[in-house]
Amino acid sequence: MRKILILVLNITLLMFVSACKETQTDTKPSGNRDLVTYLQNVKLPKNLSISFDAAKVKSVALAKTYTADFLELDPDMVAKGLLRREIIDKKPQAVGPWFQTGDESLTEYLTVLDGGKSFGVENEVNGGLYYGVYINGKPDEDLSSVISGEVGPPSVNEQLQRSLSRSDYASFADLSFVKYADALAAIEKQFDAIGLPKLEVAETYSMDLETIRNHYALYIEENRNQEDPEDFSWSKDDEGYLFHLRQLIDNIPVINVSWELGKGTATGADGNLMKFPIIDVTYTKDGVTDIRASGLYDVEAAKGGDEKPLIGVADALQVVFDEYKELLLDEGTRVTSAELVYVSIPAKDTNELIPAWVFGIAKPNKWKDAESGAEFPYDDYSQYVVNAITGEKLSGMR
Repeated sequence: MRKILILVLNITLLMFVSACKETQTDTKPSGNRDLVTYLQNVKLPKNLSISFDAAKVKSVALAKTYTADFLELDPDMVAKGLLRREIIDKKPQAVGPWFQTGDESLTEYLTVLDGGKSFGVENEVNGGLYYGVYINGKPDEDLSSVISGEVGPPSVNEQLQRSLSRSDYASFADLSFVKYADALAAIEKQFDAIGLPKLEVAETYSMDLETIRNHYALYIEENRNQEDPEDFSWSKDDEGYLFHLRQLIDNIPVINVSWELGKGTATGADGNLMKFPIIDVTYTKDGVTDIRASGLYDVEAAKGGDEKPLIGVADALQVVFDEYKELLLDEGTRVTSAELVYVSIPAKDTNELIPAWVFGIAKPNKWKDAESGAEFPYDDYSQYVVNAITGEKLSGMR
């Protein structure tokens, strides 16, 4: 009887262990799943489609987390490496040291952001610089009427105003005054000289005269009801390159679009909108004429953790599908992009940089003109963020 009891217990134990193994196998992330094959076989939530090229999504097996402060640039080194004319004025301002050079014919303005350190008033504008060239008292390039200065998916304004559309301009195309590659090389050389970290081109637009003029005609039409729309006379001298750059950490880009944290209390004046680096550069026949760079991280001084295995994009995308299959999605909802990036989350007096899978989500909507009652379709864009180490959803958008 005792032998029979022991045998039964052993069989029960084996069945329990086997069941546990099956459960572990079912739930273990399969980080090496091929995304193309996965999308061919997975059942998508109703009204959701995929509009990005799965074959172009890049991944890595291991990555670190970092804690990093914002980059502190040396104002004098930046001034020496960037300014072309003699400095005629320098003073502290609320966001950092300010320089002015030149005369009425060509004036340079430079502010090196330091979070208010030199001014004695703390603020959140840090980790970069603002630089602009004025010719005859006006900005060398005033292209805000013919192209959106934003990065990432198009805003509502860009979708509803064709004059702002970035997609009408070619990328990487050469302009008459200098080749694209030479313009980019000149920017990279200057950035190395002033101490900016490793960057890559996220988006770039070659603003040719024909497209500028076409967009300006659209701008005049779109603003025909305004009393004094801006009046410009465009020429070849107005052509230029617009670069949107982003910081790299271990060859993984840092997110450069807005996203919202999905848990915890508000982290600042913008609520749970997370900070991200912004690096925009305009290059014309006069060289670099405009730089807007802020929120860059000091990666060299950052504290890195151990390398950890990352979940694959298919497993991260499954997190999206699992949530969306429980929702009533509007027809035409799309996953427009998928990319492995670093995202930043506030951590006391510093920033925690986490590898994450970020999916661009487009949801159809309509804008109604208050006067005519006409409706115009557009897409609401948001970022769905999944921690690439834990598989946990980080973002609050659904």
